[in-house]
Amino acid sequence: MSIAIETAVEAVKTKPHAAEAIAAYHSSPEHKISMENVIVANGCSGALELALTSLLDPGTILLVPQPGFPLYQVITESHGARVLPYRLLPDRQWEVDLGHLEQLMSQYPPALIRGVLINNPSNPTGGVFSKDHLSQIVQLCERYKLPIVADEVYGNLVFGDNAFHPMAQVAAENGRKTPVITASGLAKQFLLPGWRIGWITFHDK
Repeated sequence: MSIAIETAVEAVKTKPHAAEAIAAYHSSPEHKISMENVIVANGCSGALELALTSLLDPGTILLVPQPGFPLYQVITESHGARVLPYRLLPDRQWEVDLGHLEQLMSQYPPALIRGVLINNPSNPTGGVFSKDHLSQIVQLCERYKLPIVADEVYGNLVFGDNAFHPMAQVAAENGRKTPVITASGLAKQFLLPGWRIGWITFHDK
């Protein structure tokens, strides 16, 4: 076994240390979380599966981006739930079509829609959302009392004048009224291909 793999395995075995480091990474002076808000998983895909399993029941709905990562639909349908795609706008640098998203939210009883999945930076579009746009998403989810699942596995992989803003931090700046589950991992964001270590972090009141 290589030193890299041994290190990765040891990080998972010594979960408290890994969880503490992840909690510190996802904290800021304005918004702190503890290791109790962290679950270490088998890659970001495994983290997403844990997050969606906690939210979905048969017959329920998850709102997902279109275009988007196909795994969201695969996990959702494995639980007998279904996805409703909301549009991304190519002429607005792939921002969320907020009007279309609200239209979908308003079509169903609140208990039926279990959450909104936001992928930022986006796969496959490469779009990076501004803080103002993320705030608008947070406010919309607050209005409809929906949690956000933030897939941020490509966080900080941005170029030019783009800046990455963690969804949980934006939600905190908007009053901590919208629960956020953040999914991320080592392989993409930290340029460590093959390191199957991911996590989810929980951000609530």
